[in-house]
Amino acid sequence: MQVRVLPGPLILFGFLDSGLGGLVSLREFRKYSKGEVVYLGDLKHQPYGARPRSEIVELSKKAVSFLLDMGAEEIFVVCNTIAANALGSLRASFNVPIHGITEWVKYWTPPKDKKLIAIGTRATVESGYYQRVLGAKAIAAPELALLIEEGHWTDAVIRAYLDDLLPHGKYVLILGCTHYPITIPVIKELRPEVEIVDPAEILFRNLRRDGKRFFAHVFLTREHPKYEEFLLRLGYSRDDFSLNFLPDY
Repeated sequence: MQVRVLPGPLILFGFLDSGLGGLVSLREFRKYSKGEVVYLGDLKHQPYGARPRSEIVELSKKAVSFLLDMGAEEIFVVCNTIAANALGSLRASFNVPIHGITEWVKYWTPPKDKKLIAIGTRATVESGYYQRVLGAKAIAAPELALLIEEGHWTDAVIRAYLDDLLPHGKYVLILGCTHYPITIPVIKELRPEVEIVDPAEILFRNLRRDGKRFFAHVFLTREHPKYEEFLLRLGYSRDDFSLNFLPDY
């Protein structure tokens, strides 16, 4: 596949996700940092969370190669499934700084008196990452990311799904997929007693980058008619991004 290297500052930041979730995380980067970004959303192969680890590793290597070909010099893996299953393999394969969304835990001190519950894709839960690192109970939400991709952000469909998924009671809820912060308003209505942790907010508050201005070159591996609408709903302006499709990816 032929690609052109994008013009930009000395460092172009590469962001990788399977779809919409990384754009939610990118919003947190934009809050705390400036810089030009090339973003790859691999819609063609989603959901990553339903794939075996070997496929996740190979798909993520292909994605990082694309970002490097586009000129990225620092990579942010803003997909919990990829970070929990492939971060070590990516770092061993590429000689550039690669950060994983799961590394937010380095900047967070868990409360000692509250139960921790992490929700995530099946692959993230089966990786055992949040159970091992934080001692959290992990609950798989295999359909949640795709429902969000379909535009169910605050409607009755997403409310019913979350109401069935989330336990009652007081606990700390870790959003172990970058799609999930979109549903925070609904979660607060359904479970007002729950403390919500958004890993992207914590990570990018601590990993600040200084560039000339924010701009995102967004590339999607499959055409999606609603993505411009999604970007605007997430608070981006049309001056913040370009939207490109990669039908031959």
